[in-house]
Amino acid sequence: MSAELLEDNLSTLASGASARVCRVPERYVVKIFHAAVSEEMIDREFAAATLAADCGIAVARPVEQLRLRAGRAILYPEIAGPTLMRRMRVRPLESGAMLRDMAAFHRRIHGCPAPGLRALRQVLGTDIIYGPADPALQEAALRLLDGLPDGDRLLHGDFHVKNILMADSGPVAIDWSKASRGPVTPDIVRTEMLMRFGEGPQDWLTNRVRDWAARCYVDHYRCIAPDHFHHVPEWRAIVGLAWLRARAPVRRKAFLAYLNCALTDVGLPVTAG
Repeated sequence: MSAELLEDNLSTLASGASARVCRVPERYVVKIFHAAVSEEMIDREFAAATLAADCGIAVARPVEQLRLRAGRAILYPEIAGPTLMRRMRVRPLESGAMLRDMAAFHRRIHGCPAPGLRALRQVLGTDIIYGPADPALQEAALRLLDGLPDGDRLLHGDFHVKNILMADSGPVAIDWSKASRGPVTPDIVRTEMLMRFGEGPQDWLTNRVRDWAARCYVDHYRCIAPDHFHHVPEWRAIVGLAWLRARAPVRRKAFLAYLNCALTDVGLPVTAG
Protein backbone atom coordinates (compact mmCIF):
# COMPACT_ATOMS: atom_id res chain seq x y z
CA MET A 1 0.00 0.00 0.00
CA SER A 2 1.52 3.33 -1.03
CA ALA A 3 2.17 6.11 1.45
CA GLU A 4 0.23 8.48 -0.81
CA LEU A 5 -2.89 6.31 -0.59
CA LEU A 6 -2.56 6.15 3.17
CA GLU A 7 -2.14 9.90 3.54
CA ASP A 8 -5.32 10.55 1.57
CA ASN A 9 -7.49 8.08 3.51
CA LEU A 10 -6.76 8.64 7.20
CA SER A 11 -9.66 8.19 9.62
CA THR A 12 -8.63 8.45 13.28
CA LEU A 13 -9.83 5.59 15.50
CA ALA A 14 -7.95 6.37 18.70
CA SER A 15 -5.26 8.64 20.06
CA GLY A 16 -2.86 8.21 22.96
CA ALA A 17 0.25 9.61 24.58
CA SER A 18 2.65 8.30 21.93
CA ALA A 19 0.60 7.84 18.75
CA ARG A 20 -2.71 7.95 16.99
CA VAL A 21 -4.27 5.02 15.17
CA CYS A 22 -6.08 5.58 11.87
CA ARG A 23 -8.15 3.27 9.71
CA VAL A 24 -7.08 3.00 6.09
CA PRO A 25 -8.46 1.02 3.13
CA GLU A 26 -8.35 -2.77 2.77
CA ARG A 27 -8.86 -3.49 6.50
CA TYR A 28 -5.62 -2.02 7.73
CA VAL A 29 -4.77 0.54 10.36
CA VAL A 30 -1.74 2.78 10.55
CA LYS A 31 -0.21 3.79 13.88
CA ILE A 32 1.30 7.25 13.47
CA PHE A 33 3.75 8.16 16.22
CA HIS A 34 4.02 11.64 17.67
CA ALA A 35 7.14 13.61 16.81
CA ALA A 36 8.63 13.22 20.30
CA VAL A 37 8.70 9.41 20.05
CA SER A 38 12.18 8.06 19.37
CA GLU A 39 13.17 6.00 16.35
CA GLU A 40 14.41 3.32 18.75
CA MET A 41 10.97 2.98 20.35
CA ILE A 42 9.26 2.60 16.99
CA ASP A 43 11.78 0.02 15.81
CA ARG A 44 11.35 -1.87 19.09
CA GLU A 45 7.58 -2.06 18.71
CA PHE A 46 7.93 -3.42 15.18
CA ALA A 47 10.56 -5.98 16.21
CA ALA A 48 8.75 -7.15 19.36
CA ALA A 49 5.35 -7.54 17.70
CA THR A 50 6.96 -9.46 14.83
CA LEU A 51 8.80 -11.71 17.29
CA ALA A 52 5.59 -12.39 19.21
CA ALA A 53 3.76 -13.26 16.00
CA ASP A 54 6.59 -15.62 14.99
CA CYS A 55 6.18 -17.33 18.39
CA GLY A 56 2.50 -17.96 17.69
CA ILE A 57 1.19 -15.27 20.03
CA ALA A 58 -2.08 -13.59 19.02
CA VAL A 59 -0.93 -10.15 17.88
CA ALA A 60 -1.46 -7.83 14.96
CA ARG A 61 1.62 -8.72 12.92
CA PRO A 62 3.26 -5.52 11.63
CA VAL A 63 3.21 -5.20 7.85
CA GLU A 64 5.77 -2.44 7.27
CA GLN A 65 7.22 0.76 8.64
CA LEU A 66 6.30 3.96 6.83
CA ARG A 67 7.40 7.58 6.72
CA LEU A 68 4.32 9.73 6.21
CA ARG A 69 3.91 13.48 6.15
CA ALA A 70 2.19 13.08 9.52
CA GLY A 71 5.18 11.22 10.99
CA ARG A 72 6.76 7.79 11.29
CA ALA A 73 4.23 5.00 11.30
CA ILE A 74 3.64 1.24 11.34
CA LEU A 75 1.04 -0.43 9.14
CA TYR A 76 -0.98 -3.20 10.83
CA PRO A 77 -3.92 -5.39 9.83
CA GLU A 78 -7.06 -4.11 11.53
CA ILE A 79 -8.22 -6.16 14.54
CA ALA A 80 -11.95 -5.81 15.09
CA GLY A 81 -13.15 -5.95 18.67
CA PRO A 82 -13.39 -3.95 21.90
CA THR A 83 -10.66 -3.67 24.49
CA LEU A 84 -10.77 -6.09 27.40
CA MET A 85 -11.57 -3.13 29.65
CA ARG A 86 -14.67 -2.26 27.64
CA ARG A 87 -15.76 -5.92 27.47
CA MET A 88 -15.47 -6.20 31.27
CA ARG A 89 -17.59 -3.08 31.71
CA VAL A 90 -20.30 -4.43 29.41
CA ARG A 91 -20.24 -7.92 30.95
CA PRO A 92 -19.17 -7.40 34.58
CA LEU A 93 -20.40 -10.81 35.74
CA GLU A 94 -17.90 -12.45 33.36
CA SER A 95 -14.94 -10.38 34.57
CA GLY A 96 -13.45 -13.17 36.68
CA ALA A 97 -13.31 -15.52 33.71
CA MET A 98 -11.86 -12.78 31.50
CA LEU A 99 -9.10 -12.09 34.02
CA ARG A 100 -8.31 -15.81 34.14
CA ASP A 101 -7.97 -15.80 30.36
CA MET A 102 -5.83 -12.66 30.57
CA ALA A 103 -3.43 -14.39 32.96
CA ALA A 104 -3.23 -17.45 30.70
CA PHE A 105 -2.53 -15.19 27.70
CA HIS A 106 0.26 -13.41 29.57
CA ARG A 107 1.73 -16.80 30.49
CA ARG A 108 1.84 -17.75 26.81
CA ILE A 109 3.70 -14.56 25.97
CA HIS A 110 6.25 -15.37 28.66
CA GLY A 111 6.85 -18.73 27.05
CA CYS A 112 8.61 -17.03 24.13
CA PRO A 113 12.38 -16.40 24.12
CA ALA A 114 13.44 -12.90 23.08
CA PRO A 115 17.24 -12.83 22.83
CA GLY A 116 17.35 -9.85 20.47
CA LEU A 117 15.37 -7.36 22.55
CA ARG A 118 16.77 -4.87 25.06
CA ALA A 119 17.32 -6.15 28.59
CA LEU A 120 14.74 -5.21 31.21
CA ARG A 121 17.55 -4.83 33.75
CA GLN A 122 18.95 -1.91 31.75
CA VAL A 123 15.52 -0.31 31.39
CA LEU A 124 14.82 -0.46 35.12
CA GLY A 125 18.29 0.80 36.00
CA THR A 126 17.98 3.78 33.66
CA ASP A 127 14.53 4.68 34.98
CA ILE A 128 15.75 4.56 38.58
CA ILE A 129 18.81 6.72 37.83
CA TYR A 130 16.78 9.38 36.01
CA GLY A 131 13.81 9.18 38.37
CA PRO A 132 12.98 11.49 41.27
CA ALA A 133 14.19 9.29 44.15
CA ASP A 134 16.99 10.47 46.43
CA PRO A 135 20.51 9.43 45.33
CA ALA A 136 20.97 7.20 48.40
CA LEU A 137 17.79 5.29 47.60
CA GLN A 138 18.78 5.03 43.93
CA GLU A 139 22.17 3.59 44.83
CA ALA A 140 20.67 1.06 47.23
CA ALA A 141 18.03 0.04 44.67
CA LEU A 142 20.63 -0.45 41.95
CA ARG A 143 22.63 -2.72 44.26
CA LEU A 144 19.47 -4.73 44.88
CA LEU A 145 18.77 -4.90 41.13
CA ASP A 146 22.30 -6.15 40.44
CA GLY A 147 21.67 -9.12 42.71
CA LEU A 148 18.44 -10.21 41.04
CA PRO A 149 18.40 -12.97 38.37
CA ASP A 150 18.32 -12.25 34.66
CA GLY A 151 16.29 -13.99 31.95
CA ASP A 152 15.55 -14.12 28.24
CA ARG A 153 11.73 -14.28 28.16
CA LEU A 154 9.55 -11.99 26.05
CA LEU A 155 8.13 -9.25 28.29
CA HIS A 156 5.35 -7.03 27.00
CA GLY A 157 6.06 -4.23 29.47
CA ASP A 158 2.60 -2.64 29.21
CA PHE A 159 0.20 -5.59 29.49
CA HIS A 160 -3.15 -4.37 30.81
CA VAL A 161 -6.85 -4.38 29.99
CA LYS A 162 -6.64 -1.51 27.46
CA ASN A 163 -3.86 -3.21 25.47
CA ILE A 164 -5.82 -6.41 24.85
CA LEU A 165 -8.38 -6.47 22.04
CA MET A 166 -11.18 -9.02 22.19
CA ALA A 167 -11.38 -10.30 18.62
CA ASP A 168 -13.76 -13.06 17.51
CA SER A 169 -10.81 -15.47 17.55
CA GLY A 170 -9.80 -14.52 21.11
CA PRO A 171 -7.65 -11.91 22.88
CA VAL A 172 -5.01 -10.05 20.87
CA ALA A 173 -2.11 -8.14 22.48
CA ILE A 174 -1.32 -4.70 21.07
CA ASP A 175 1.21 -1.89 21.75
CA TRP A 176 4.60 -3.57 22.10
CA SER A 177 6.62 -0.35 22.38
CA LYS A 178 7.76 -1.12 25.96
CA ALA A 179 8.78 -4.71 25.24
CA SER A 180 12.02 -6.20 26.54
CA ARG A 181 13.64 -9.48 27.55
CA GLY A 182 14.25 -10.69 31.06
CA PRO A 183 12.82 -12.69 33.95
CA VAL A 184 9.05 -13.11 34.06
CA THR A 185 8.27 -11.95 37.60
CA PRO A 186 8.79 -8.19 37.08
CA ASP A 187 6.46 -8.21 34.05
CA ILE A 188 3.74 -9.77 36.21
CA VAL A 189 4.41 -7.21 38.94
CA ARG A 190 4.19 -4.35 36.44
CA THR A 191 0.84 -5.58 35.13
CA GLU A 192 -0.50 -5.70 38.68
CA MET A 193 0.63 -2.09 39.21
CA LEU A 194 -0.80 -0.91 35.89
CA MET A 195 -4.17 -2.44 36.70
CA ARG A 196 -4.27 -0.81 40.13
CA PHE A 197 -2.52 2.52 39.59
CA GLY A 198 -2.45 3.14 35.83
CA GLU A 199 -4.35 5.85 33.98
CA GLY A 200 -8.13 5.70 34.22
CA PRO A 201 -11.06 6.65 36.46
CA GLN A 202 -10.25 7.25 40.13
CA ASP A 203 -13.60 7.23 41.92
CA TRP A 204 -13.74 5.05 45.04
CA LEU A 205 -15.86 2.30 43.48
CA THR A 206 -13.66 2.00 40.39
CA ASN A 207 -10.56 1.90 42.61
CA ARG A 208 -11.97 -1.02 44.58
CA VAL A 209 -12.78 -2.84 41.34
CA ARG A 210 -9.28 -2.17 40.00
CA ASP A 211 -7.68 -3.53 43.17
CA TRP A 212 -9.88 -6.63 42.97
CA ALA A 213 -9.08 -7.16 39.29
CA ALA A 214 -5.34 -6.89 39.94
CA ARG A 215 -5.51 -9.46 42.75
CA CYS A 216 -7.66 -11.74 40.60
CA TYR A 217 -5.20 -11.58 37.70
CA VAL A 218 -2.22 -12.35 39.98
CA ASP A 219 -4.04 -15.21 41.71
CA HIS A 220 -4.97 -16.79 38.37
CA TYR A 221 -1.42 -16.46 37.04
CA ARG A 222 -0.01 -17.98 40.24
CA CYS A 223 -2.34 -20.96 39.87
CA ILE A 224 -1.21 -21.48 36.27
CA ALA A 225 2.55 -20.99 36.81
CA PRO A 226 3.62 -20.72 40.47
CA ASP A 227 7.26 -21.09 39.41
CA HIS A 228 7.08 -17.64 37.77
CA PHE A 229 6.93 -15.89 41.15
CA HIS A 230 10.53 -15.50 42.30
CA HIS A 231 11.85 -12.58 44.40
CA VAL A 232 8.45 -10.87 44.30
CA PRO A 233 9.16 -8.38 47.14
CA GLU A 234 12.42 -7.30 45.53
CA TRP A 235 10.92 -6.92 42.06
CA ARG A 236 7.91 -5.03 43.46
CA ALA A 237 10.24 -2.46 45.04
CA ILE A 238 12.43 -2.13 41.93
CA VAL A 239 9.60 -1.93 39.37
CA GLY A 240 7.64 0.52 41.50
CA LEU A 241 10.64 2.79 42.04
CA ALA A 242 11.47 2.74 38.31
CA TRP A 243 7.87 3.66 37.47
CA LEU A 244 8.21 6.93 39.38
CA ARG A 245 10.15 8.32 36.42
CA ALA A 246 7.23 8.40 34.02
CA ARG A 247 3.96 7.37 35.67
CA ALA A 248 0.93 9.63 35.38
CA PRO A 249 -0.32 11.29 38.61
CA VAL A 250 -3.12 8.77 39.09
CA ARG A 251 -3.94 7.47 42.60
CA ARG A 252 -0.69 9.09 43.72
CA LYS A 253 -1.27 8.74 47.46
CA ALA A 254 -2.28 5.09 47.18
CA PHE A 255 0.64 4.28 44.89
CA LEU A 256 3.22 5.91 47.18
CA ALA A 257 1.82 3.94 50.12
CA TYR A 258 2.12 0.76 48.06
CA LEU A 259 5.65 1.62 46.94
CA ASN A 260 6.90 2.58 50.38
CA CYS A 261 5.51 -0.64 51.81
CA ALA A 262 7.40 -2.52 49.10
CA LEU A 263 10.60 -0.60 49.80
CA THR A 264 10.31 -1.24 53.54
CA ASP A 265 9.74 -4.96 52.95
CA VAL A 266 13.21 -5.27 51.36
CA GLY A 267 15.02 -2.90 53.70
CA LEU A 268 15.20 0.15 51.45
CA PRO A 269 14.41 3.71 52.65
CA VAL A 270 11.03 5.15 51.77
CA THR A 271 10.49 7.93 49.24
CA ALA A 272 8.35 11.05 49.01
CA GLY A 273 7.91 10.36 45.28
